[in-house]
Amino acid sequence: MADAYLNQMDSEQERLFEQFDPIIVPVPLHRSKLRKRGYNQARAIGEGFAKVTHWEIIEPNGVQRVRKTKTQTGLSAEKRTGNLRNAFQLKNSAAVKDRIPVLIDDVFTTGATTFELAGVLIPYSKPSVIVTVAKA
Repeated sequence: MADAYLNQMDSEQERLFEQFDPIIVPVPLHRSKLRKRGYNQARAIGEGFAKVTHWEIIEPNGVQRVRKTKTQTGLSAEKRTGNLRNAFQLKNSAAVKDRIPVLIDDVFTTGATTFELAGVLIPYSKPSVIVTVAKA
């Protein structure tokens, strides 16, 4: 996936990544779900992405899902957005300061998760650009 992403980047993205360091930000799971599942699939994808791209990945608790949310399955786009409102918190703003966050999630449906997480990161990133990489 990382190779495919790098191969499809346009010249504007390449310039941005030369000018501002990217940082990989996997979508975090709530601690109770992480305990139950034992791993975060988005983080596993992000780690593989980091190996190929040689980009830094944010530390495991750099961004946290601070509110336990219902599963998004079966929810309308509007309900998904409401379900995720205020679910994420940036614990280490210095990690993304003046960098381009590259969001990694294992599923992208309506974008509600991505948009909510991006809203937490944009005030600190530079430029206010969020790159998403998702597997549908």
